Amino acid sequence: MTISIRAGTRFDIDALLALEQNSFSTDRISRRSFMRFVTKGAHSLLVADKAGEILGYVLVLFRSGTSLARIYSIAVADAARGQGVASKLLTHAELIADKRYCLFIRLEVHTNNTAALALYEKFGYKSFTRLKQYYEDGGDAEQLEKRLLLPTPRSTAPAPYYQQTTEFTCGPASLMMAMQALTKDYQPTAQEELQIWREATTIFMTAGHGGCSPHGLAVSAHHRGYKPILYINTDETPFLDSVRGEDKKRVLSLVHKSFEEQIEAANIEVRLQNLTGTEIKGILSKNLPVVALISTWMLNRSKAPHWVFVSNANEDFVYINDPDPPDAPWQADDYRRAPIPVENFVRMASFGRRKLRALLVLDKVTLDKRENE
Repeated sequence: MTISIRAGTRFDIDALLALEQNSFSTDRISRRSFMRFVTKGAHSLLVADKAGEILGYVLVLFRSGTSLARIYSIAVADAARGQGVASKLLTHAELIADKRYCLFIRLEVHTNNTAALALYEKFGYKSFTRLKQYYEDGGDAEQLEKRLLLPTPRSTAPAPYYQQTTEFTCGPASLMMAMQALTKDYQPTAQEELQIWREATTIFMTAGHGGCSPHGLAVSAHHRGYKPILYINTDETPFLDSVRGEDKKRVLSLVHKSFEEQIEAANIEVRLQNLTGTEIKGILSKNLPVVALISTWMLNRSKAPHWVFVSNANEDFVYINDPDPPDAPWQADDYRRAPIPVENFVRMASFGRRKLRALLVLDKVTLDKRENE
């Protein structure tokens, strides 16, 4: 009888758990997780079925709002090895990812698993990064990546990545990544992350700590010897409608006035534009580091303002480094160079009822300009 690849159901759970038990000694998927993965969501669990017997499975995750797929787990029963089950599962996983217009598919494999590494190499997967002590047994993982669609970043070199260390410092983390993209020997630190936040914070925002103002980040970049250009679609005080109470609104307005005075004194360029899709594409086409304000709604269904670093862009995709700590089962490397269709990014790059848009472009200051200053 032939082996068929189909979607897993709740009736497969016992067989999947038995297969998981026999295939892995650590890092096993639980019954509760399998139950979640056989329901609808940003994932796809496929099983290899032969006359009602489950010979293997593959679990593919899709990060909402992006064009990134990740093979979270793949397993084949011992009795089915050598029958091409793993190849069938991998092929169907890529087809599912392709149908969802994913640009890249990634996976992790133990560095000691030479058979799996050989299979993935045969399928065209290439090393993306090595994850130290990734598995419960202390072993390293090789993270592999395969391009599924034609468009690619202008540069294939790994973009600098820094994960924010607090819930409110996405702006400084993104700015430090942009600075590192221009100055290769620059090393971000948690101390500077907090210092930039102190310089650029709005004091208040939504219900928690204040995030960073577009104007404040521009001032911080200037203080560190870079040439910032701020593109923004309003001359009003940013984030004013995100807080309640006249006292908080008054504080935000005073902070913004201070940033405007510093920007004028430093002669920082601020360009007031509508920031339509065409204008955003034009800014990204300059191939300079960009720190972008987005709403996280498309990523995690939370309407929160968030700063990200744009590492690359082309006509079809924007590649972002998201400094936000990842939610399980995702990991930090899945938040690096994440591909987003341009039209999705344009919708994402807007926050609040007033549709605030802000892009901070960074460039180096020339030696002559430094001397004149």
